[in-house]
Amino acid sequence: MDRRHSMALLAGLVLLATACSTGPDAPPVAGSEQACTDAFCIASPSDWVVDEVGESFVVFHHPLDPETIRATASGVNMEGLVAANGGTWPQTVSGVIDVFWSSLDGGKASLGEKRVLEDGSVESVGAFQDGRLWYRLIGLDSVNGLGVEVRGPNSTWESHAEVFLDSFEPLGS
Repeated sequence: MDRRHSMALLAGLVLLATACSTGPDAPPVAGSEQACTDAFCIASPSDWVVDEVGESFVVFHHPLDPETIRATASGVNMEGLVAANGGTWPQTVSGVIDVFWSSLDGGKASLGEKRVLEDGSVESVGAFQDGRLWYRLIGLDSVNGLGVEVRGPNSTWESHAEVFLDSFEPLGS
C-alpha cells in the first residue's frame, strides 16, 4: 500500500473512531408529545420522560440511560451567559452560541457545526464529554433568549434531537 492510501485509511479510521461513542443507539422516533410553559412549547419523542415542568423550563430524559440522555429547554439570559464566561457584550445569537460552546465541559467541548435559521435562531451540534450535544438558541430581545439542549451518547440520537430543536417555539412574542 502506498503512502497516499495509508493516509486515507488512517483518516477513515480516525473519522470512524470519533463517530462511535459509548452508550446505547437511539430507537426509531415513533411519534411525539408536546409540553408547554408560559414562555414556549416543545415536542419530545414519545418515549422520552418529562422530569419536571416549571414556569420557564422543561427537563426530559430517555429511559435507556436517564443520567446521560437528557434534554432541557429554558429561558436564557444571553448577556449573563456571555459575561459569566469573560466575553464582551453585546453579541449576536451566533456569538452567544460560540461562548456557550467554549464554556462547556471546562472548554473541552467541540463545536462541530453551527447554522443560522430563517427565524434568526441558531442551531449547533458538537462533541461533549463522551457523547453528542445539540443546542438551539432563539433570541427574544437584545438580552433574553430561549434555549434547548439535547445530550446523547452518539450521533444516532440526532433524529431525537431534531424533534426537540424543530418544535421549539416561543409563545406570546
